[in-house]
Amino acid sequence: MKIYFNNSLRDDLALPATGGGWLLGDGAFESLRTYSGRAFALERHLDRLEQTLNELKIVAPSRAQLVQGVEETIAANPASPFGRLRITVLGDGNWMVTHIEYKPEARFLKLCLSPIKRYSLDLTSGMKTISYQASAVALRQAASKGFDDAVFINERGEVMESALANLLWFKDGRWFTPELNSGCLPGVVRALLVENFGVIQAPLLVKELENVDGLALTSSVRQIVGVQAFESYLYSNSQ
Repeated sequence: MKIYFNNSLRDDLALPATGGGWLLGDGAFESLRTYSGRAFALERHLDRLEQTLNELKIVAPSRAQLVQGVEETIAANPASPFGRLRITVLGDGNWMVTHIEYKPEARFLKLCLSPIKRYSLDLTSGMKTISYQASAVALRQAASKGFDDAVFINERGEVMESALANLLWFKDGRWFTPELNSGCLPGVVRALLVENFGVIQAPLLVKELENVDGLALTSSVRQIVGVQAFESYLYSNSQ
């Protein structure tokens, strides 16, 4: 695999053993699907990346540099029909782009409730940072119990998102998603669904998850994936 690092393609990559944003979990990233070499909603992802870097006070590469890096990386690492593109910018100024093949999930998922409490006003709430410890632990805990992903709730007991994706629920013939003030990530697919397909932003208490008609997860890599179960509750539309 060719890695695009600081304005050039490389066959391998060595990061410093001392210092550097990767040791501190200091940085931001974007991850998205490609379709036969075309990046999904790239401009929206770059907009969000630049906003996150600005809030983290990290100097960002120029838009032209990022676009060139994406184009060269995809060309050097063909993936068809689907690929997974990742753009990472570290707090020390280093940045990289990778592109690998991606195989979509062909099954409904099982979710559990994460015991890790998230807070809607945390510094990094709503940001896609490389400090992914809470999600990594939640996923390991979920896997140990036979689940695919875990649902986070905030200090008000409201559903935020899963460890890897935004969340949608179906109720009374309409689709909903948590409000941004829940602390969830402002996902690109989530935004497109709200803007173009009538998905409604609303709060949802975790105790109400068993009263909805269906669940789905959405992200720029997964797109939309159905949910079969939350904890022991099975959704009838997935059977």
